[in-house]
Amino acid sequence: MSGYSSLVDKVHQLMLDEFRTVPFHNLFYLGLCNAGGADSPTGGTCSDKVLAFRDRLTAQRIKARLHSAFISGQNCHRVLVLDLDGERYFADVGNGWPSVRLFPAERDSSYLAYGIEFLSYRNGDWLDIYQRKEGRCSLSVRIPLALMDETQVEQQVQNRFDGSTAYPFKDGIRCAQVLGDTFVFLKRDRLRIFRADRVVETVALPDWRDQITALETRFGITLSDVNVAEPAFAESLVQGCQL
Repeated sequence: MSGYSSLVDKVHQLMLDEFRTVPFHNLFYLGLCNAGGADSPTGGTCSDKVLAFRDRLTAQRIKARLHSAFISGQNCHRVLVLDLDGERYFADVGNGWPSVRLFPAERDSSYLAYGIEFLSYRNGDWLDIYQRKEGRCSLSVRIPLALMDETQVEQQVQNRFDGSTAYPFKDGIRCAQVLGDTFVFLKRDRLRIFRADRVVETVALPDWRDQITALETRFGITLSDVNVAEPAFAESLVQGCQL
């Protein structure tokens, strides 16, 4: 643990590095690129990111296990469970928001990141995670404290795109990443830039072409390099999501 005061601090740094280097996006889900292909951008939705981060922790000899969480009442989100320094924690690295610190399982906690406040509260058999941003506080994720069978969670991950779950990111492009001292979030026709102690900057992207351009200029993802077929096919998929 050279250079870190605790194993928890080391994991916090690894989590921050993860949010800086690996974007959250739904390009695989929309069919705009192939998951896991040599020409695909790294990152993905919660399952893609959590599995990759678990491998990264394993390489550092830090054990983590898969667990599921709930968003809007649906069992559709994946997190990691870590037992560190005598305490249990949840890591939500697959979140589309900069959840860059661990949530203790047995006590309430809060922290600020890029002008967004993350708050966790024990609520019976659950750990409820709230976000306060742009003047509003809302329930983001509910994590059951009773651990699920990891084999079952892995099966849920394998079947995550079988059509049985309506994900909150089905209606257009999502891409989010920590870039420098900002957190940048592309959601369909709006790109928001979050900074500490600053008003959120919003950029309107009314045309689907603007959204594709934002992927390249903001996140370095070029669909013409990673789409599953011809560029026109990728463009038609994006157009189809502009509901």
